[in-house]
Amino acid sequence: MQPTWPAASDPTQADPSGYLSERTIAAPCTPPGGAIGVLRVSGSEALRIGAALTGRALKPEDDRKALFSRLRQDTGQVLDEAVVTPFFAPRSYTGEDSLEIAVHGSPRIMERVLDAVFALGARLALPGEFSFRAVKNGKMSLSQAEAVRELVAAENDFALELALEKLSGSQHRLVAGIRDNLMQLCVLSELGIDFADQDVDEVSLPRLKERLGSLKEMLTELVGSFDRGSRLAEGVPVTIFGLPNAGKSSFFNSLLGEDRSIVSHLAGTTRDVVRERLNLRSAGKTVTLRLSDTAGLRAGADRIEAIGMERTLKSAVESDLLVVVIDGAEPGWENLLPYLSRIDLKSKECLFVLSKSDLMTPAEHVRLSDEIRGRFGVEGHWISSVNHEGVARVADALASAAIRRIGRGREEVVLTRIEHVRAVEGAIRCLDRARDASDLVLFATDVRHGMGELGPLIGETLPDDILGKIFSDFCIGK
Repeated sequence: MQPTWPAASDPTQADPSGYLSERTIAAPCTPPGGAIGVLRVSGSEALRIGAALTGRALKPEDDRKALFSRLRQDTGQVLDEAVVTPFFAPRSYTGEDSLEIAVHGSPRIMERVLDAVFALGARLALPGEFSFRAVKNGKMSLSQAEAVRELVAAENDFALELALEKLSGSQHRLVAGIRDNLMQLCVLSELGIDFADQDVDEVSLPRLKERLGSLKEMLTELVGSFDRGSRLAEGVPVTIFGLPNAGKSSFFNSLLGEDRSIVSHLAGTTRDVVRERLNLRSAGKTVTLRLSDTAGLRAGADRIEAIGMERTLKSAVESDLLVVVIDGAEPGWENLLPYLSRIDLKSKECLFVLSKSDLMTPAEHVRLSDEIRGRFGVEGHWISSVNHEGVARVADALASAAIRRIGRGREEVVLTRIEHVRAVEGAIRCLDRARDASDLVLFATDVRHGMGELGPLIGETLPDDILGKIFSDFCIGK
């Protein structure tokens, strides 16, 4: 939440040191307008500011206790009745002396209290600055701090569970364990250099290279986890595919519950890919889908429509789930099958949706369902976008298919950030060079470089400006 304090009361412009500032910081950590609003203050002056606002000295025995207080300005005017909780360093989120001030959630009350905090010497926190200080002071790892951001942004149950596991330190423990093993290999290789004339097998180059294999395998699995991780966090890509006037856009709108795509009896109405995100629930869990409504496929299209069709095929190839919408009255197999043959259907989940069920007789339902089963070995799903019959069943089937695509082992570490993938790939390249090294000196150098490549995942060896860039994407108040 970005506060709208008057510019004169925002002292951050006077502190060019930014994230490296030692000044006491303050910010709201809940949005205004609710029943309760919480303000956070952290830094060496936090407890003095709390004492000034409450009119009582905050002592070590008050640590982590909720204290009812009347907050007053230096003029004596009451700002609000509040609950103030002091945290004495290092037993706080940031590792510094801190305050959490729970006031009534009126935006004006929150502004007045925060203005009073500014007047007492604090400045408005930068985005993510509380988490930055927590990492800087050893209260959490970088990956745990990033999990805070992912927890706030989670749109579905799978992303939420993944962020909670990451917050518990699962990713940091795995990567730090790999780093520690690489450090041990460095130590052993340097011992091998020192005792090269004594022919000690345990520290010989062939024996040390053998130990690289399992570490590289773990790193390779991490890189491979990114596809699932990105889908867990951002959504599973789904393409709605078919001939013109098959009912694709009507089905798309029915799923969304709104008229997002234009629907017309004229072929070629949809000429580009229309994308939306949708959360669906299945088996008690929500999953996010990235839906793409696409142009109908037909011969003889004009140049602009042909571009849209190429985008349709590209979207279908790149998606995890393919929803093939077929006009129940006019399937048009001779036109549809050539386009389906250009897609590897075995590499993705496919659902066949038979539209316009309200126009078909029961016998026609059975005939076309049997044809779908015979051609593709799966069941078709009948729907009517006029009365919405069957749409809920298809939505449940979509959610179940998406969940199958993103399934993972219990507490399996999954990467969700492309910069982490690049870092692990860099470490793998270093280990490959170490495996091909001709002597222990080169081996030790390459292994040490591999350790350095893992810095972005554990927060070590990262320059302060890079750390600042990472935290600038956070919410203010976190």
